[in-house]
Amino acid sequence: MTTKHDKQSQLIKAGFFRNLTLIIGVIYLISFSVQAQKNDTVYLFNGDRITGEVKKFEYGMLLFKTDAMQTVSIEYDKIKTVYSGKYFEIRSITGYQYYGSLLNSENPMTVNIITRFDTVSKPFKDIVQITSIKQTLIQKIDGSIDLGLRYTKASDVFQYNLAVSVAHRASKIATKFDLSSILTDQKEIDVTRKNDIGFNVTYYLPKKWFSRFEVKGQENTELDLRLRMQAGCGAGYDLVRNNLNRLYGIAGLLVNHEKTIDSSLVSNNVEGLLAMQYKWFQYRHPKIDVTTGFNFYPSFTIPGRIRFEYNLEARFEIITDLFFGISLYENYDSKISGSESAKNDWGVITSIGFTF
Repeated sequence: MTTKHDKQSQLIKAGFFRNLTLIIGVIYLISFSVQAQKNDTVYLFNGDRITGEVKKFEYGMLLFKTDAMQTVSIEYDKIKTVYSGKYFEIRSITGYQYYGSLLNSENPMTVNIITRFDTVSKPFKDIVQITSIKQTLIQKIDGSIDLGLRYTKASDVFQYNLAVSVAHRASKIATKFDLSSILTDQKEIDVTRKNDIGFNVTYYLPKKWFSRFEVKGQENTELDLRLRMQAGCGAGYDLVRNNLNRLYGIAGLLVNHEKTIDSSLVSNNVEGLLAMQYKWFQYRHPKIDVTTGFNFYPSFTIPGRIRFEYNLEARFEIITDLFFGISLYENYDSKISGSESAKNDWGVITSIGFTF
């Protein structure tokens, strides 16, 4: 005779085994999914085949994740072809975008792009970017952290600098966060500070065009600037973009709110923006990354006022993902918040940093 307690016990056991079966099934599916993500294949000119997961292709480097070697960087001229059944956005040097999977090609240094309606054969030298559409948020994030410290006993000068850059790339939208902080403490002289924090969103348009929205906060005691908050938008165009170089220009409009240190002047301004940026990248060891550019701000609300910002950054790889960096910056303002005193600030910074 089956009692009520026995029936409850049987139901509990049946529920336990059902849940256990479900958990095992979920674990199997997750394991199968993880393995399926790593069935991409890179065919090299020396005859080797590497199986793993295509992360991205940019500046002539294919980032490829494997179980045995973790993530490796493969130069494009060593790649014969690539296979991946996943979905990618592929951007060519002409700015044209393709969406599809990658099929290995019989032609060396070439990949077949399988789109919805066609198959397009493209040499790697004509591809500037390959981005996986279905990567997780973490997989789409790149960044760098640089730190520098310097102390001179003779002049009793201490200087520190910190730079952080984090970028996220989606299908047609890229977001970037930048932070830069420079502090100089010299005996019997006030501490000088230069702090910049910014966030921008770039939307890629057809061909080589893109639009950008940016917000930024600044402090610079050398320029008598306690705080500047600015926001604006503009349109940009890639003049040159290939596996080694990128040169682009931006024109736009922005508004800012400023407050000075000495006279505590507060002003609201409307400015134009003309910018040019150039990046050169050497992918063979040692990796070298050089970026230079300027921002030119003519004021529409303060007659005769112009602001100018220039930067030059060079990073040299010491070991994998660890870099030595040197940078030069120049900031100029012809009329601080409408005053007649023109000021400029410049400096040379060295640092050690790593990328992720």
